[in-house]
Amino acid sequence: MSFENTKQSIFTSTRLDYEEIVEIPDGYEKAELKDFEDGTLITGRPEMSSVTSFTFDDDGEEKTVNRFKLYLFQDDNQLYIEININLKNDGDIHKNVRKGSVLFDFLTSILELENAGSVGKSNIIRNVNLAEYREFVNRLGEMTIQVKEKTGTYVFYSFIVRDVQVK
Repeated sequence: MSFENTKQSIFTSTRLDYEEIVEIPDGYEKAELKDFEDGTLITGRPEMSSVTSFTFDDDGEEKTVNRFKLYLFQDDNQLYIEININLKNDGDIHKNVRKGSVLFDFLTSILELENAGSVGKSNIIRNVNLAEYREFVNRLGEMTIQVKEKTGTYVFYSFIVRDVQVK
């Protein structure tokens, strides 16, 4: 059997895709939001990964986590801040993102930078395509975020984007 150089494959169920994988430079030290005080401003060169999923065993129960990572690289300090943003489902399209989530804080703070007052009293994002935000973030030269410590049944950390600089 010979194969001709065509764009159509006989393997019709095979789906190719591209996943944005962030490379960590050698010698860089890792930090997380929990390493900073509430209200701290952090500036760095941002990179946003594609959405990934993984399954793990949690005391005999199989759990799946969907997330993407936002990185801020501080090249002068050889430091990178890794921020995990958990999602309800896999892929770039998400619906009904509620206020109080890290994803809501991230997305609405970018919307506010674009157009102050645009979020208003909104408490839910009905539909979002993360690919648009990834394209935007990965074209930036610099991003400044502010750490937000949130308490409830447990302490977790969120952030809001305070400033961005285009390359």
